[in-house]
Amino acid sequence: MKMNEKIEIMLDRMRMRKCTFAESVGITYRAFANYMNGSRTPKGAILDRMAKVLDLTPEFLLDDEKEIELTIEERFVKRSCRTEKDRAAALQFLADTRGLFAGNSLSDEDKDALFQVLMEIYEDSRASR
Repeated sequence: MKMNEKIEIMLDRMRMRKCTFAESVGITYRAFANYMNGSRTPKGAILDRMAKVLDLTPEFLLDDEKEIELTIEERFVKRSCRTEKDRAAALQFLADTRGLFAGNSLSDEDKDALFQVLMEIYEDSRASR
């Protein structure tokens, strides 16, 4: 897994914007973009600061053989979303749904009903193929 992919995953997990990350590392957004598109590789103190903000090691960031294990949600989004707009919508839907199930704002009966509706939507989409 390339460094830019690892950074993207960690920024998503941290819900941190790229410009905020660049600022927190003490680099320009332009420099960050060069690291992300592979035209430059961070060295020394910059790499150390990037790793620290992401709670990773510099060695892990640079080693393309090392992978970040994706969550089930991340695997779903990576596999099924083609555009950034779809990706954002899917992530928002998953976050909202997780909140409904985990936030105890729904009764068990309502959680079951929500799950049933989601299953019906899924089954309808399969039948319409």
